[in-house]
Amino acid sequence: MITAPTELLSLPADLIALQQAVLSADRAVGDHALAVRDRRRAAYPEAWQAVQRCTWEAGEQTEFDRRWKAYVRAGAAVRAHPVLVRARVLGVESTVLRALREAAAGPLGQRPSGRS
Repeated sequence: MITAPTELLSLPADLIALQQAVLSADRAVGDHALAVRDRRRAAYPEAWQAVQRCTWEAGEQTEFDRRWKAYVRAGAAVRAHPVLVRARVLGVESTVLRALREAAAGPLGQRPSGRS
């Protein structure tokens, strides 16, 4: 049950867009990690090549780090939004975050990018 004022639950479009950016950045990190995994599995398929499969090249790691930093920045932008700051002060941040995640996912849980 939410005890905070109802205006707190108003999720402005800019906050929803910030959350969608978090979701997009999260997918970008995961997509890159899976692509690297798949490439390395193909390049080093033998059981004895496990270390090679798990050791990323510098460029792969650099790209992962770049994507991870974008994800961290996107999350920080959401947490710094005035609605989230107020929710934190009022002790209802988790409830607002749940509503935000639902709003950012779009109707019927569709991803903002249109991917399913």
